[in-house]
Amino acid sequence: MDHKATAARNVLAQILADETAEPKALPLSLLEGITKNFSDELEIGRGGFAVVYKGELDDKEVAVKRLSKAYMHETEFDREIECLMRAKHKNVVRFLGYCDDRQRNMERYDEKLIMADVNQRLFCFEYIPKGSLDKYINGHREWETCYKIIKGICEGLQYLHDNRIIHLDLKPANILLTNDMVPKITDFGLSRRLDENQSQVLTKNISGTMGYLAPERYEGSGITRRGDLYSLGIIIMEILTGQRGHQATEDVVESWSDRLERSKQDTLYEQIRVCHEIALNCIQFNPKDRPASAQDIIDRLHEIESIQGLFDEIFYFSPESAQLPGSAYGLVETKQPLSTKLGPLAAPMVATKMSSAYDMVEPISYVCVSVVKARDLPTMDITGTLLDPYVEVKLGDFNGVTRHLEKIANPVWRQMFAFPTTHLQCNQLQVIVKHKGMLHDDLVGHVVFNMSDIPSRLPPDNRLAPEWYHLSDAHGERFRHGHSLGEIMLAVWLGTHADEAFPEAWHSDVHTLSRKGLTNTRTKVYYCPKLIYLKVAVIAAQDLIGTTEKDRPPAQAIAEIQMGRQIRRTRLGLPQGSANPTWNEEFLFVASEPSEDPLVVTVEEKVDGGRDEPIGRVIIPVPHKDVAKSLPSKWFSLSHVMLGDEAAVDVTASTTLACSKIQLRVCLETAYHVTYEPAQYISDLQPAAAF
Repeated sequence: MDHKATAARNVLAQILADETAEPKALPLSLLEGITKNFSDELEIGRGGFAVVYKGELDDKEVAVKRLSKAYMHETEFDREIECLMRAKHKNVVRFLGYCDDRQRNMERYDEKLIMADVNQRLFCFEYIPKGSLDKYINGHREWETCYKIIKGICEGLQYLHDNRIIHLDLKPANILLTNDMVPKITDFGLSRRLDENQSQVLTKNISGTMGYLAPERYEGSGITRRGDLYSLGIIIMEILTGQRGHQATEDVVESWSDRLERSKQDTLYEQIRVCHEIALNCIQFNPKDRPASAQDIIDRLHEIESIQGLFDEIFYFSPESAQLPGSAYGLVETKQPLSTKLGPLAAPMVATKMSSAYDMVEPISYVCVSVVKARDLPTMDITGTLLDPYVEVKLGDFNGVTRHLEKIANPVWRQMFAFPTTHLQCNQLQVIVKHKGMLHDDLVGHVVFNMSDIPSRLPPDNRLAPEWYHLSDAHGERFRHGHSLGEIMLAVWLGTHADEAFPEAWHSDVHTLSRKGLTNTRTKVYYCPKLIYLKVAVIAAQDLIGTTEKDRPPAQAIAEIQMGRQIRRTRLGLPQGSANPTWNEEFLFVASEPSEDPLVVTVEEKVDGGRDEPIGRVIIPVPHKDVAKSLPSKWFSLSHVMLGDEAAVDVTASTTLACSKIQLRVCLETAYHVTYEPAQYISDLQPAAAF
């Protein structure tokens, strides 16, 4: 090894020893020496554009990535170095150095000797011995480790996005695991870095890995952070299930039941449920329906951790014997306690509010407003005095107000408001940012929502990811004297039973009670004898044909489930525009005994004008017998519904009129149960004493 390589070897050793050291340019002779001239024995990975070798540096090891000749574009190489130089995080593989070597060699071409430029480009990274995540997914998985990996990937991705780096090729093969199972994101070959104030990169090139690439990229849409969030959702789904496909939350949780410690099952079940919910939100077809950022996902994980910590403190670590929910009411719990099953829904009520009963069957609709934070709020005058901001949420005669903060341009509130939609006499919701003045409060800016544009969320505890909204003045202008009025991060949606799902929220329809008054007020759980509970899981459909164009599948497909006067509707099937959409949704119906109403399932296509055109229908008789166990799913043939013809073919008939099918799972339970409609939950509470 020459003197230059020896000096570089010492430099590389110093970089390895000092984690704050900056990456350096490394000579080719050094990298050849530590890899034994790129020996096959030291090869640890190979891809379409590079080969990775293990480099031996005294008693330490590094990874050397040698780019192939097919990947020699200088622009991409420089772009990758820029991203790597800026990425310094515990969940990102540490970048040690690079080599861009160019030599002139005599080469033979068409029986002639010519002098040719030979380029070699290489990267040097820390060595991660455990390998990539894709190998771990297919093996034996422990949930605590899986949760640690999920959270670490989210934190690494948020760091990249904070530094305006979009990865563009996030997948298990590009996530390495240390011996302590700490995930580290690697391979920035396709990554792009946004300029200041740039939200997307416009490009016609479609690059990435099939199955992890966001669907909007196939349509030539710009590169945004939400494309990475789609890939993140697929990865979380793979960690949960071992495969990329959609599965119902109940099935995912059940698949982990045999691998969880019995003493921790309630806590870990809730973690699994929340992670599956996050994955489903991330892989939404429309980018706007995905979380606004990886930070929102991290906040959701922190939220469930804090709630579970409180639960553990009360039920597991209390020096006194833990009292299970229901014991004060003469009930015997035969399954997991209701509070542990519901997770965040069972958080303690605010002491100054009246607790609602969780026995409400008729859904109560609420407008839910989550006020998270604001940024870049203007100063009040030429002296540069900062605001004392607060937010007023106004819906008709209802007004909710956040706490006011002093002298801050980027305030954080994280407060929630809920307004019942009954008897509303207005069609607009206003979120107003104000400055707390000495004599009067000044308007900073506001955001206005039309009630008809507010989306609905099911189940009721499914938060809508917040988004940034520009503030405008009373005339609708976003800029005052050439300066922005700032932005506010909000989430606004319609949900049911906000009093149960979000007990921490400010509710416009509750009465304030004294602490003394609360001691005589308790939540009641009613049991329902002589009722049948029908669970219907709508899983997927097959070979659907659109109503507008017979030779194409429906653009958007939903399923309507009806039993008597009870009607439920699924969300749009995924992927949209497919003949084989998937829903994986479960619904609960309550009926008196005996049940004479059949179960009617209709698959519909959403067409222009807001209409739903029926594609096919199946009628399923509900048997009059006790069935207290879950049944396997079954495919049912759909019959075409003609205009003016409401008849449908009974599934007991011997022939079918169409090849389209729908996959359902139906289960009857006929016992004494407690039903909690907004969470689609049934418990096995048996009455031990009458109320």
